[in-house]
Amino acid sequence: MSNNKSNRTELIFNLIIEQYLAEGTPVSSKFIAAEQSIEASPATVRNDMCMLERDGLIYSPHTSAGRIPTHQGLRHYVDGILACTANKENMLQTLSSSLGHADNPEAIGEKASKLVADMTSLTGLVIMPKVTNVVIRQLELVRLADRRLLCVLIDEHDHIQNRVVELDEPVSEQVLQQTLQLLNTALSGFSMSEGAERLPYFIKQSDPEVYALVKKALFGEQVVANEQNIFTSEEIRLVHPEISSDTKVLKQLVRSFGDLTALLPAINTCQAADKIRVFIGDDLNNELFANCSLVVKAFCNKNEFAGYVAAIGPIRMDYASVIQSVDITANIISSALNRE
Repeated sequence: MSNNKSNRTELIFNLIIEQYLAEGTPVSSKFIAAEQSIEASPATVRNDMCMLERDGLIYSPHTSAGRIPTHQGLRHYVDGILACTANKENMLQTLSSSLGHADNPEAIGEKASKLVADMTSLTGLVIMPKVTNVVIRQLELVRLADRRLLCVLIDEHDHIQNRVVELDEPVSEQVLQQTLQLLNTALSGFSMSEGAERLPYFIKQSDPEVYALVKKALFGEQVVANEQNIFTSEEIRLVHPEISSDTKVLKQLVRSFGDLTALLPAINTCQAADKIRVFIGDDLNNELFANCSLVVKAFCNKNEFAGYVAAIGPIRMDYASVIQSVDITANIISSALNRE
């Protein structure tokens, strides 16, 4: 009897969650009692809903209103989905063939971000650390303004990486040229990781202004080894009334996808490739994303961590579908990267 009651309460809880995620409105005991799967009177349903409310899983936003899930309730529901996530191998094989080959990971990242966006109808995101074993052919520092430079890195395959460098103070042409000469002496003809080992020796012999500019241009003494390729798709979907009614906030949200600094602390905790992580609202510890949920999974290349795939959107999303879509996309990226 107690097992039946427990099963019924869990069923009621899931119905409340699913109806709320679909419609965004409080769910009444009358609505629940009308469901054939419940087989209980409205009074019994109300008692079970009171129990769920005491457990902190649902609450009533207004007097005499229905119930909606709490943050704890959403977390309980999502954890249940994560516990039984499974993939379909035939789907993985079909989709992975559409991403291309491992000799062009940038193309894979771009296609994968669009794939997860299309599958979830949310904003798609793929992050890959930039390759550190390519040989650097040349570096350039281009003055854009008194306090702004463009750092250009050209590798042996003529691929170009750019970054705008914001300076605290203007630098002289002499310092700029000395810095450029130092960078090319230390890094040209070497991989990024090799250059990272060589650079500190050259920096120590330079004057303080050159030293400061080298670190500023290359994001510290690690050269660009820690930089990441970020591929996003359908950022405009974040312009959503459930995220914010303030146009300025929504614009700021979309602009934040230029470097994703706000989300990286959460994303970088997800390197375990066999696990999907779901961050709901305040879990992201960032006010800008307080009304968003983020679903993340890492992917691998030859059994080593190679990046993340994620979907982000309003808290009220179809978690079961989104989790499965992110899981599938992570696995097909790994398949594409590992394909000979």
